Amino acid sequence: MLVLKYKIWFEEEGKVFGKGPYDLLSCVEKHGSLSEAAKQLNMSYTKAFNLIKSIEGRLGYELIATKVGGAKGGGATLTEEAKELMNMYQLFMLECEFSLKTIFEKYFVKDEKYFVKGDH
Repeated sequence: MLVLKYKIWFEEEGKVFGKGPYDLLSCVEKHGSLSEAAKQLNMSYTKAFNLIKSIEGRLGYELIATKVGGAKGGGATLTEEAKELMNMYQLFMLECEFSLKTIFEKYFVKDEKYFVKGDH
């Protein structure tokens, strides 16, 4: 079976945002911690931290608000800008998936031997 695969990301003088950063921010939102999010994604904390800082530098705004230490430990929450970026990215990717599937089917689907699977 022939399968359409694709990756889509945004760039501005280097990669800015795509599936990896989206997944990292989703994990931060779920776990309330960049450290825990990195662990869940089998990524070092340093790599996760540097990725977030790099993206923030390119976008010009913060994605994560952190709280240091304390009795219950620190934590991280997403900024409103990060939530908006994630929402727009998710909607954009759904539309891309639909459009790519439609175009693929137009040219290649004669029967059920073709399948579309996005990597986003």
